[in-house]
Amino acid sequence: MRMVSITEIRRNAKAVLAELVKNKKPIAILQRSKPVAYIIDAESFDKLQLLEDNDLKESRKRFLEKITKVKKRIVKKGVPEDSIMLIRDLREGKNRYE
Repeated sequence: MRMVSITEIRRNAKAVLAELVKNKKPIAILQRSKPVAYIIDAESFDKLQLLEDNDLKESRKRFLEKITKVKKRIVKKGVPEDSIMLIRDLREGKNRYE
């Protein structure tokens, strides 16, 4: 991975971006010899966004399945469905009220 200073970005932004587009490798931006940011090409960014969206969908799916299981358990016990109890059970873990 190439590392460039902020000063170099100011002086040669066009050249740095051209290299980024050509090589498709992230570039670290350094400030006082420490990385403060990374530049990636648009195609790589789009791929990362897509992966993140898919992970989020899977996470939501697992969470909804967990909510459904807790609701079924509450109804099975004969306890009226109460959103407060459901939220508390999800937050503090199952078997809390058993």
